[in-house]
Amino acid sequence: MLKRFLAAAFALAALMGPALAHPHVWVSVESRLDYAPDGTLTGIRHDWTFDEGFSSYALQGLENGPDGKPTEKTLKELAQVNIDSLKEFDYFTYPKRGKEALSLLPPKDYSLTYDGTSLTLHFTLPFAQPVAKKGTMTLDVYDPTYFVAFQLADTDPVKLAGAAGGCTLTLHRPDPAAVNTTNLTEGFFNALTTASNYGSQFANRVTVSCS
Repeated sequence: MLKRFLAAAFALAALMGPALAHPHVWVSVESRLDYAPDGTLTGIRHDWTFDEGFSSYALQGLENGPDGKPTEKTLKELAQVNIDSLKEFDYFTYPKRGKEALSLLPPKDYSLTYDGTSLTLHFTLPFAQPVAKKGTMTLDVYDPTYFVAFQLADTDPVKLAGAAGGCTLTLHRPDPAAVNTTNLTEGFFNALTTASNYGSQFANRVTVSCS
């Protein structure tokens, strides 16, 4: 459980009590799809805000400034830990063109901010190869193990930036209540891995169509 906590919950805490149910961490998602001047899609910018309980837990015992908030050094170190831990899970980000998975490069421009209540992780995932504009692509955000529950932010969660003229997007928000998990044990969830497909039913999907 400790290893899973460190990876799926971004290694922000070193110890966890007995788990009672999944998920354990909730994340509000805002994303931006960046288009270059030539119209190709070059990267995905994520801003992930963690729930208040987890944010508080993650900051326990860490260095604070005179204002009682985590120092810049603390947030910088936590951001690095987050990014390193996300690699095992493909950054919970799964873009596709049709049935073809699109490759992403390691994150850049990453940071962690704290508003006094919640932590927010900011990072950009560049595409390994720019994605041609014309056609349809999908972007799913989810945790295969459902340790972390992702949810698109309530207002304007996904934006198209840059030369995105002629493109439209549609959003799919999963309904966790529609899936019965009451008969599933903690052992079932502990057996799930990054290769598991269970969490895909809770995927937040963005579909972008460009003419």
